[in-house]
Parts: sequence; C-alpha cells; structure tokens
Amino acid sequence: MTIIRTERLLLRHARADDLDAVHAIMSDAEVLRYWSTPPHRTHADTEQWLESMIVSNANGSTDFIIETNGVVIGKIGVWQMPEIGFYLARSAWGQGYAIEALRAVIAHVFDGYTDHLFADVDPRNSASLRLLMRAGFVETGRAQNTMEVNGEWCDSIYLELNKDNYNAQMPLGG
Repeated sequence: MTIIRTERLLLRHARADDLDAVHAIMSDAEVLRYWSTPPHRTHADTEQWLESMIVSNANGSTDFIIETNGVVIGKIGVWQMPEIGFYLARSAWGQGYAIEALRAVIAHVFDGYTDHLFADVDPRNSASLRLLMRAGFVETGRAQNTMEVNGEWCDSIYLELNKDNYNAQMPLGG
C-alpha cells in the first residue's frame, strides 16, 4: 500500500477505524458545501462511503486519507482517473495543508499513473479554485446545471493540469 509523507502530513489509504473521524468531517455542511453529495447524516452513510474508498484502494486507487500528527483532517486523491478531489476539516483550513497534500498527490500520480489531471469545481468554491490554480491547473471550460445536490443545481468550472506543464518545485507561494 502506498504511503506518502510530506513535511507535515501523512497520506495513506483509508481504514475502517477512520469512520468516526471521517464522519465528523463529512457530516459538516460547511465542509461539504460544494461536494457532489449532501453532508452525511448518519455513520451508516459514511461507513458505506468509506468502504467504497477502502475497496478502491485495494484495487490500486490513488485516493488518500490526510493525517497530521496522527489526526485525520481530510481526504485527497484520484478516485477515478484522472479526476482529483479533496476536502479538509474546517479545523485544518488556512494552514497550507491542502497545497502540501495536493502537490504530493500530483507528484505521485504523475509518476506512473497519468500524464494529466482534471477537476470539476463549483464556481462558488473560490477556495478550491484558488488552490488548484496555485498548483498549476488551468481553466478549460464551464457548464451550467451540471449536478443536482440537495435539490440545488450547481454549475461547473473544469480545470486541467498536464504533466508537461507541472513544476513540482514551484515555491509554496507560487
């Protein structure tokens, strides 16, 4: 199983004992505001989601739980190649963890899995758009009413990052 270590983070495959920590994050409406599903109401919702992540990890997925100092703070990775996705607990926002994890996963998937990545972001999700662009993603298109979540239609901004254009040594302020 793949483990990625950065200066402050451990990115590892999901485990069944992650349930409580992942549920705490995925039941937070603010964290999942722009996610493709509504916030999880029950542990059973999260257990089903976590089990699919565990199974996909066993089949070679590049999807990771993010830990810092032994505490689960989020998820990042490519569940279905080449689309990247991520979320962080609110307690981890604004500390640079997202860019650190994103750059580590980009380097990992560009080292033998794919030569490009794709992201589909709700235009209202300015934090994720800034993060992806900071990592080198560029906008490739827009569409309206692409997904319905909780009875609300969402639009999409599509972004892409190609291996040939990615510079993993870009400074964090990049």
